This record gives sequence, C-alpha cells and structure tokens, in this order.
Amino acid sequence: MAVNLDILKAQYLQHDTSTQIERLAANLAQIKALAQTGMEEQLAQELIRESQFLIEWAVSSLNLETKLELATELVELQRQLSRWKLHWSTLWSNSNDRLQIANYSKEWSDRLLNFSGLRAS
Repeated sequence: MAVNLDILKAQYLQHDTSTQIERLAANLAQIKALAQTGMEEQLAQELIRESQFLIEWAVSSLNLETKLELATELVELQRQLSRWKLHWSTLWSNSNDRLQIANYSKEWSDRLLNFSGLRAS
C-alpha cells in the first residue's frame, strides 16, 4: 500500500470531522477483519500506520473547545496503536493476541462511530 502521504493528508483534511472519523473507523474495521483471519499481516501493519497519521491530522484540526472529548479518545487510540506496533510480530503470531486486536479494533471503531454520530449510542 504505497500511499503518498501528502495527497492522503490533503484529501483527508478536506472532509468534515464526521467523515474523517468514519474513515478511521473503516480502517479499524479492516484491521479487525485481517486479525480475525490472520492473513495479510503487512496490510494490517500499513493500516495501523495510516490510522496513526489520520489521528494526528484529525486531532490537529479539531476545535478543542468543542471536541475535547473526541480528541482525548483519539489520543488514547493513538497510544493503543503504538503499543500494537511495538510488539507487532509477537502479537500477530499468536491467535489469541490477534483475536484481542480484532476485538479492540471493533470496540474502537464503534466508539468512533458513536462520536461521529454515525451510530446510535
């Protein structure tokens, strides 16, 4: 997944916050699916990396007076993704750890969709 980050960033920041969060949630849904099957480890890693960029760009464009709770959630998700990256080889090779990644990815995706107003609480 050779992505030009400058182009991705420009396109991403053209969208409103809800659309940005929906894109991030979609990445997490893909990570979930890949973790459940245990296939395409490299793609899962690339989605994590891309998600980290999406979070960075989204948080920097948020109005913290009105979206502080969302920014806090995104920072926490960023930490989770970083923890996964640090131990990726070990996590991916263990089916129980992959299942946990899948479960957390689903939880995070749902939480983000709730924030964006795309899913009822």
